[in-house]
Order: sequence, then structure tokens, then C-alpha cells
Amino acid sequence: MSDVLLFSAGLDSFPAWHYLDKPPALYFDLGHRYRDQERAAITALVDRCGIEVSVSRELDLSRWEADNAIIPLRNVYLAMLAANRAERIWCVGVKGDATADKSPQAFRQISQMITDLSGRPVWLDSPFWQMTKTEIVAWYLGQGLPAGNLLLTFSCSRTDSAATHCGRCSSCLRRWISLVNNGIDAPFETDPWTWARVADYYVPAMRDGTYPDHRAEEFFAALDAVGFVPPPPAHPATAEDGQR
Repeated sequence: MSDVLLFSAGLDSFPAWHYLDKPPALYFDLGHRYRDQERAAITALVDRCGIEVSVSRELDLSRWEADNAIIPLRNVYLAMLAANRAERIWCVGVKGDATADKSPQAFRQISQMITDLSGRPVWLDSPFWQMTKTEIVAWYLGQGLPAGNLLLTFSCSRTDSAATHCGRCSSCLRRWISLVNNGIDAPFETDPWTWARVADYYVPAMRDGTYPDHRAEEFFAALDAVGFVPPPPAHPATAEDGQR
């Protein structure tokens, strides 16, 4: 069975290349706003590690990119195009991912659709459905692979052309959590734990069960690692409070 890894030079797909024993990699330049940074990261990783990466510009989805960098149906498009090249398509999702087109169930549905319409078996899957980002980085380091190469990856949804990680987006926050929990000090334009949204949104959301338990545990472990003390939980108003 022929394999291909959908590769973005991110903190998930780079360890996946090692985990899957270095399969051919495929990058789709979708015209999205941080594609220049991804292309630069790919070049750096190819030079350092000898990754075999094919770059394709056959699909421009930039007009559908939302303000939060999400492109609806992105993984459906990528899987259909990759199916022209391989029977088994690796697209990296991690434990707890549950967006419309990135979850174990979604990947099974996409696989079945392409199989039915192409008339041949096509399988879309991730090697990391049972692992968190922190655990993926731990696995990588456990193989004796260089931590410095992880810092060549790019995982940020900033809107300008700067090559540094902004530290003020959800992608940067997840990157920081997985690295700091493995003892890696990574550069960011702004320290992610100082991002106002961490205290205003993420701390309450992690406490109230908005996110899975494993996400909350890793989030608070990372804050503890840098000595960040989250604000105390807000107490519900009482009748007496309302009379003041």
C-alpha cells in the first residue's frame, strides 16, 4: 500500500514523519496567510533532516480562510487530492481533536466517501489519535532525536509575514504547552502565558470542563512550570451581594 504524509512543517507533522518511519511527504500551498512561514520551515527541515517533500499549488483556498485561520473542509480537500497519489493518507490529528473534518469519525467518513467515489480503497488516518501534543513531543525526545529540530517547525496563525511565533494565538499556546511541559524553552514574540486571553478565557474554560481533562491538566502543568499563578475562580453572586 502506498503512503503519503500530509506535511505542514508543524510540531505534529514533523514528529509524525519520524514516527511513521519517514514516508514521502506532501505539502499543499493553499495560499493561506502563513504559508510563507510554513514554506520556510519546510526548507529548513529538508536541509536538516533530508525529508522528501513534494510541494503542490494546485488548490488555492485563501478566499475561504476565516479570521481565526480556519479553512472549512480543508482536510476533505487535501484528502481528495492526496488520494490521487497514495492509498493511505496520513493527516495528523491528536487526542481530543473534534473539529468537523478532523476527528477519528470524520476521517472514517472521508475515507469511505473517497473509497466509494474512486472505486478503490483509500484510508485517511492519524498516527496520534491516542496522544496529546505534549506526549508526541515526549515520544520524539525519547527517541534521542534533537530538540533543536523541533524549534525549526512552525505552528502559528499570525496575520503578518514575520517568521517568529507571535505567542498570542491558540496555535502558539498549544505549541508552548507541549514544549514547556517537556522542558524546552522555545522563543515567542510574546510569552504565551502573558496573553490576556489566557487569564480571561482559557483559565476559566479549563476549569469548567469546556476542554477535555487531559488538555486542562497539561495547560495548568505548563503554567505551573513557569510560575504563573492563575486568578482564583469567580464566586457566584449571592442574594446579599445583590443588595450592596
